[in-house]
Amino acid sequence: MAAVVAFVVGVQVFLVPDYSVIFSREIATFELPRDGESIMRRYYAPTHDDFAVIGEVAGFDPEQFEALEVGAYTVRTGDTLGAIAARFDLELDTLISFNQIEDVRRLYVGDTYRIPNRDGLLYTVKRGDTIAAIASANGTTINAILDANDLRSELITEGQVLFVPDARLNQTELRIILGELFAWPTQGRFTSHFGMRDDPFTGLRRFHNGIDVANSPGTPIRAAASGRVVHIESQIGNYGKFVIVRHADGFQTLYGHLSSFSVRTGDYVSRGEVLGLMGNTGRSTGPHLHFSVIHNGTFVDPLRYLH
Repeated sequence: MAAVVAFVVGVQVFLVPDYSVIFSREIATFELPRDGESIMRRYYAPTHDDFAVIGEVAGFDPEQFEALEVGAYTVRTGDTLGAIAARFDLELDTLISFNQIEDVRRLYVGDTYRIPNRDGLLYTVKRGDTIAAIASANGTTINAILDANDLRSELITEGQVLFVPDARLNQTELRIILGELFAWPTQGRFTSHFGMRDDPFTGLRRFHNGIDVANSPGTPIRAAASGRVVHIESQIGNYGKFVIVRHADGFQTLYGHLSSFSVRTGDYVSRGEVLGLMGNTGRSTGPHLHFSVIHNGTFVDPLRYLH
């Protein structure tokens, strides 16, 4: 029979069985909590850093959500766009975007440039755009765009200009602005520019859709950039023997008046690879290369893109 233990509370006496005699073996290792503690299973117990984020930001860059601020800088003698970007700890893309720079080689003393307090690009909203789509396309978040532009909702309108934090220009866009998209396809003497000129045969004003570079017959003609040969033709007039190479982002280059070809249609060529030799074929006044750049089906000035 279990022993009885007496408890005195006030003036009353309570008799309860002493179950510790029966269960002492089973509960011998159980320890009651000390004052101020509570009993809790180990996997519910907090670890030492569970509450470290209170009042702090963990695994998160707060600069991503800063509101945009823009200052100004006046170009001085000896400045380059790269040096200005480095001075303000910004990417070159950021300065290009904020100042709508189309050619970094045109930097003039006294020009004033807008200098933002953080990296990113300006984006003009197009019909059908959403904040979510813009964020996804530029590798950022909806909240980052909202906070950077101090917007209270995701409602945007066509033509609205947004700052997209940490966005970058694609490599083709950047190389165009840097004037480095294409390498010079040959060596020689520059003899004719892009645009209107007097036709060397008739003397009449006529549009010239490329540039001309003259040199000795047999001078190597090289691919201005990597791409695929999409057309080779030998004409009696016009370009004579010519090659067209297709590049990324809607660009093509045309090489005319060759004497011979070193590639075939369908070949993939690397920047600098020989396409053929300079000649005097077609409608030509002497050995030279006619070089054209075509972008999305339109002839454009090669000098804007040549490095």
